[in-house]
Amino acid sequence: MYNKRLFWGVILVVIGILLLLDNLGVLAPLRISFKQLLFPLALIGFGAWILWVSTHGQVTFATEEVSIPLEADEAQVNIDFGAGELIVAGGAPAATLLSGSFDGVEYRVASTDGVQRVHLTSPMLNFPHWNFGVASHRRWTVALNPNVRLSLGVKTGACDTRLDLRDLRVSRLNVETGASSTHIIAPAHAGYTEIRGSSGAASINIEIPEGVAARIHVSSALSSVTVDQGRFPNIGGEYRSPDYETAANTVDIRLEGGVGTFSIQ
Repeated sequence: MYNKRLFWGVILVVIGILLLLDNLGVLAPLRISFKQLLFPLALIGFGAWILWVSTHGQVTFATEEVSIPLEADEAQVNIDFGAGELIVAGGAPAATLLSGSFDGVEYRVASTDGVQRVHLTSPMLNFPHWNFGVASHRRWTVALNPNVRLSLGVKTGACDTRLDLRDLRVSRLNVETGASSTHIIAPAHAGYTEIRGSSGAASINIEIPEGVAARIHVSSALSSVTVDQGRFPNIGGEYRSPDYETAANTVDIRLEGGVGTFSIQ
């Protein structure tokens, strides 16, 4: 296991030796001062730390089962996930808003104005594990109640994400992704659903169930966009089902991205 105390011990010993040599004048004949060496050594040490953590510093979280009782007819669920694998679908029991298996999770629950609000977030990682991909093996599987009207927000980093909303009553989905792969199955019987997505260097694939009409707008100059125009022809600069205005179940999709791919069928 990675031992940060050992690392800092080595750094302090090296700095102490150099400071001693500088005070004794040993470095003077070389025309080198302690101050000149300090910054390069700090960079070398920090770089060595990152390399070591990226290859040997895996963070292991305990897997825990979480079940949140249902307290309202409407809910807002926000998922703030880092790196790893995220799976969201229906299937929570009738008296449960949310249940699942989590490799490390923190959560908050509150109910106000008839809306139950849940925020799931990844545990904070201490330096040096902030953004070096050390928790990429983590996995969350989340089951949501199919009978509750939902607003769902998902933020991910370097993540493989699957959002199977087919059986859920999702009125709004907001997705923000980094360098990730995201597959979304839109709700089949939710009435009107609004989907908003933004991404970096990522791929987003959206599957729209048969019988659901869609209006699709994609704003990205550098992304590859593929839309099934047999179902969603390009009409006036956007892709839209011919029966969008009259269909019982519809999704309104707006996507923005950097360099990546968008696929909708």
